[in-house]
Amino acid sequence: MASIEYNQVTQSVAHPAIGPVQPEVSDLVGIARRGWLFVIGGILFGLVCAMLLLSAMPPVYKASSRIAFEKTLARYMQTNKVSNEPIIDDYDTFGQTYVISSEAILLQAIRSLGLASDPNFVGEKNTGGVSSRIRGLFRNAAQALGFSKEPAASPRNDPEKIAFDNIVRDLTVTREDVPSVISIAFSLPDPVKAATIVNAIVDTYMEANIASKVSSTKVAGKVMQERVEELKQQAQDAERALFDFKAANKLVGSDQDTLSHGQIRVLGHSLVDARLALAEARARMERIAKDPNAAALLTPDNEQISRQRSELMDLSIRAKDIEKRVGKDHLAAVKLRTRMEEMREAIAEEQNRIAQSFKKDYELARTRYDELSAAVSGALSEEGESSKVLSQLRGLEKAADSLRTQYDRALQQLSEINRVDAQPSITPDARVLIRAAPPTQTEASKKRWLILAGGSIMGGVLGVGILLVRTFPFGVFRTSQQVTQATGLPCAVLPELSGADELASLRIGEYVLYWPYSRYSQTLRSIWANINIAQRETDSKVICVVSSSPGEGKTTVAVNLAAHFGLHSNTRVLVIDADFHRQSLTNRVTPDARIGFKEALEEPTALAKFVVRKERLNIDVLPCPASERLTNAAELLGTKEMEQLIEVARKTYDLVIVEAPPMAAVVDYRMIARHCSGFVFVVEWGKTSQRMVRECLSDTSVMLDRVHCVVLNKVDPTALKSIEHYKGNGFQNYYTDQRSA
Repeated sequence: MASIEYNQVTQSVAHPAIGPVQPEVSDLVGIARRGWLFVIGGILFGLVCAMLLLSAMPPVYKASSRIAFEKTLARYMQTNKVSNEPIIDDYDTFGQTYVISSEAILLQAIRSLGLASDPNFVGEKNTGGVSSRIRGLFRNAAQALGFSKEPAASPRNDPEKIAFDNIVRDLTVTREDVPSVISIAFSLPDPVKAATIVNAIVDTYMEANIASKVSSTKVAGKVMQERVEELKQQAQDAERALFDFKAANKLVGSDQDTLSHGQIRVLGHSLVDARLALAEARARMERIAKDPNAAALLTPDNEQISRQRSELMDLSIRAKDIEKRVGKDHLAAVKLRTRMEEMREAIAEEQNRIAQSFKKDYELARTRYDELSAAVSGALSEEGESSKVLSQLRGLEKAADSLRTQYDRALQQLSEINRVDAQPSITPDARVLIRAAPPTQTEASKKRWLILAGGSIMGGVLGVGILLVRTFPFGVFRTSQQVTQATGLPCAVLPELSGADELASLRIGEYVLYWPYSRYSQTLRSIWANINIAQRETDSKVICVVSSSPGEGKTTVAVNLAAHFGLHSNTRVLVIDADFHRQSLTNRVTPDARIGFKEALEEPTALAKFVVRKERLNIDVLPCPASERLTNAAELLGTKEMEQLIEVARKTYDLVIVEAPPMAAVVDYRMIARHCSGFVFVVEWGKTSQRMVRECLSDTSVMLDRVHCVVLNKVDPTALKSIEHYKGNGFQNYYTDQRSA
């Protein structure tokens, strides 16, 4: 058997654990590079749609005014009793937006402008949007079927109500970024009338605000007057009850604070002071009894002890000095020691005197404390007789004083309110920042760039969406590197062909005959190189071409791979169509065959009788003609006759290529796989699910070790060029699509 060696053989790699592979950033960049026309086209489409929208929008002018709510002046006037009107806080300004758009304000503005007789606001106009029409249709249908209990809205006959509905639809009242500022806007084709309506609404609101303040002030004054009368009556009742109690207990004209009560207060303070003095005297007495020398600390201002201690210190120093000079027995040293003893006795006598004085102080403090305790006890016994009456008297006096104070305060507030009402100075809570002026630009012209930008963005998103639909990068295979990472197998890339002549020759296996130097043919040589190496190492003769699902191109790969073997070597090649279900290879290569694979299984030793010779391709084909689909295809492939047939083919031919049914569709491949020494697994670019490939390869782990390569079929040539841009432009110079004679 002659063989040819090529340098484009893809080396095998160790099989890692089969798992999902996600696209890398470079893959996404490649998709964006290949599909930039879709994005540009989407942006242009969005711009065209935006322009059409701008041209279709009616010329509408929006006039707007702004009002601001001020609290500083109102609070100043309240503080200085100039005004008694309420203040609108920040949290109330949001509610004012509903007040401005209420019927009370808008109907008054409608009457002031006479809009009830304006045909632009009263005439029948079909200005509702599509969404409002749809909502109305569903609402009416629900009411007709009885699903909604709300009564059907009857058309309004009042011109003012009709004008109100039309104004509310085009009126916009919003609170600005600053909580105290409200914007009022109205849209209308007539700019002058739009500004007039906005100003009328603002003026009406300001007038209503002032009127509300006046009404609130009057109500507050009335409520305060009623409160003053009520407090006056309560104060009179309390005074009358106090006078009656004094008269009943003979307390009229007497001082409420009795002598006994005054004594208790004075004696109570004196008793506390006496208790403290007693504690201090006892502490001094106990301290000096334990340590007589503490007298100097307890009486630091005693000059006699301080002087005596100083003299004793001087005598001690002089005695030590004389003893060093003349000795202890000298007369001067003896006199000094005698003088020191006398001084110590004097200090001890003084300390004893101080201790006796502390003891006397303690006795005096004890006597004072006992006297005060007795006095307090006597006063308390005397006070107990009148305490109940005095307690009731104090309660009545306190109640009367409290009501009198409340009455005086309320009377003062009422006088202030009356003074303010006599000289009214009502100030509105809001002031107009900007009055509405007739706008010079339509809303469409103001939002032109925004609409164009939004249209271009939406168009770009649409283009990206179409691009992702066409080249969805997740869950499928886009590059040979993804296939190798997911399966651990070498991968060959077959580009998709588009020419009519190329497709026709490709279907019947004659493509390599006319385009021997194309990228497709060179890839077939790479696959052949892998098979050739396997034949040298393991004597692999039976190769099965299989895929996970139908339509991935395994028939095309099988017949063209066989043609390459037959045309470019002396290899005797047999192609077996083992697909009893679709017979794609038979319909393409040998459409006139009447007998074939099924009959060969009945006579496996007579294989030559059922083989069809294709001289142009230098291959033999064992077709599989069948008038109807077989129900026992798997059983036929699992018989001993199938094993004998493959054995006869192995002895007769140098290479046997078997096209098996899809792995995910039927189980026929399991019966075929045990007779095959190698496999070529076909995967369609951008369509075959990674999950399906993983399931098929994981389900037949024995087959995984015998797969020579995975063929990534039908790769988009433009995408392939983008994916392989890192190889440079010279890489493509070795391929040519020129047809040979």
